[in-house]
Parts: sequence; C-alpha cells; structure tokens
Amino acid sequence: MEFAELEPELQQWMRSAIKGGQSRATVVDALLKAGYQPAIANAVEQCFHSHPPADDLPSTEAKGGVATVSSKQNPDACFRTFNAGTGKISLGAQQVDVRFTIKQPNIVQFADFLAEWECDALIEMSRAHLTPSRVVNAQHGEFELKSTRTSGGAHFARGETPLIADIEARIARLLGVPDTHGEPLQILHYPVSAEYRPHYDFFDPEKPGNQEVLATGGQRIGTLIMYLSDVESGGATVFPNIGLEVRPQKGAALFFSYMSEHGKLDFQSLHGGSPVLVGEKWIATKWLRAAEYPVYRS
Repeated sequence: MEFAELEPELQQWMRSAIKGGQSRATVVDALLKAGYQPAIANAVEQCFHSHPPADDLPSTEAKGGVATVSSKQNPDACFRTFNAGTGKISLGAQQVDVRFTIKQPNIVQFADFLAEWECDALIEMSRAHLTPSRVVNAQHGEFELKSTRTSGGAHFARGETPLIADIEARIARLLGVPDTHGEPLQILHYPVSAEYRPHYDFFDPEKPGNQEVLATGGQRIGTLIMYLSDVESGGATVFPNIGLEVRPQKGAALFFSYMSEHGKLDFQSLHGGSPVLVGEKWIATKWLRAAEYPVYRS
C-alpha cells in the first residue's frame, strides 16, 4: 500500500500524528484497530521518511536521563561503546534499552529494538523467498550446504524497502557505523531441530577460500542479531567459550563485535544457534564490514 494512494484526509492524519511525536508502532496500531489491513504499515513508513518528526535527529546531548546517539560516524573507527549503566538510548522517535554488556568478547543486548509489527512484517515478506542457508568453504571459496547450518534464509538489499531502510538507519545510529558498511539483511528461519553449530562470523584471512570474500568490503567486524519471534524451547544464541546463552525474545537485538581498531580478531566470539526444540525461530541478521559493501539487489 502506497502513501500517495491514500485518501487526502488519511494522509493528513498521518502527518499530524508524526508531527505530534507519535511513534511508528503507535500509528500502525491505531490504523490496524481502525480496520486497515497490515499493508498500511508500508504507507506509514513512507510517510515517516517523507515527513520525519522534528526531533527525529540524533544528538550527543543527554535529555531527561536518556542517552542520545550522534549521527556523526567514522567508518574507520570501532563501534560505539556501551555499558550496563547506559540506560535508554534515543534513536530519534524510538528508544531502546541496554539489557546487559560483556567486555570480552564485546557483547551487548538491547531490548525493544524492533516493534512487534516490524518483526511480523519481516517474517511475512521473507516466507516465499526462503532457501537453504549456505556457508563459505574456507579452502575453496564456494558457498555450500553443510550439516552444521540447517536454517532457511532470504536476503534483502540495502534500502530495498522503506521498512528495511528504516531499520538499517536505526542500526547505523545505534552502533556508529554507516549503513553502507552493511551486508544485505538476512532473514533466517529455524524450524524444529534446525541449528547453526558454533562458528565465527569473521573470515579467517589465512584460509585461501576467504580471499575473494574479503576482497569485497573487507573483513566482517560485527554482527547484530534481531529476534523476530519468541521460541517455546531451544534456539538460544550460545557463546561456548564464555558460557553465555541468550534466549530469543521478540523485538530484542544482540550485538557482538570481533575485530579491534588495530585489526586483531577476537576468537572468544565463537557462537552458534542451539537446536530449536519446540516452536520455530525467526531472526534478522546484519553483518557489518570494515569497508563499504556494494548494494546487491535480490
């Protein structure tokens, strides 16, 4: 559903709601309760992009106990740092909470990064495009199926839809890395028994098969996992080297980085997705590179 196709009265109502400081989730929820179809969320996204609220500009100042994030980003710098006392982080019209932090390896969990309707929308737009997930053969450089990874996945190019563009801008504000350094957004589905055994997200430069991957965008430096669903049992993100297990919670996000500003890789970042025992698991993953990553259309 396109914003330009809506009745003028509804367009004006949306603009007024945004100008009045209403969040995307609030506007969408109000429209759904009024009887509109879920596709109205796309029109709301377009309206937010065309008529952003006046205070939807990140700042370095603290307001009322809420930490705000600067839009100035250095592509060569490490990620923004967080600590357990950071509290709420303002990303324009949205606020997220820092749930916990770990310094070694660098891990941060955020609550309320995605709205419930955003999670549902990402799942629905991916269902028809799922294919078996592959991994890079570090010796030969080919993408291949392996028993260590049994999820299904779909990917979307940077800025492919208004919703994806908004989420990517949110990630850039939160972490301090330009969205141009992001790989295509991956939506992953884990049915019962599906898993991803412990692995590293970075590419070992000593392996010959990784050279072609590293030639485009450089090394991976960080990962943001966004949980699109709860899981009845199993499906946790695990870090076996440090004994950490993070259960999926719809709307939450888990960030971890694994390369220092001097290029040193952190092998403590070994992680995996434990098998889903009951229910299903949906996540969205954004991998970030040291240099700009080209836009590939799906």
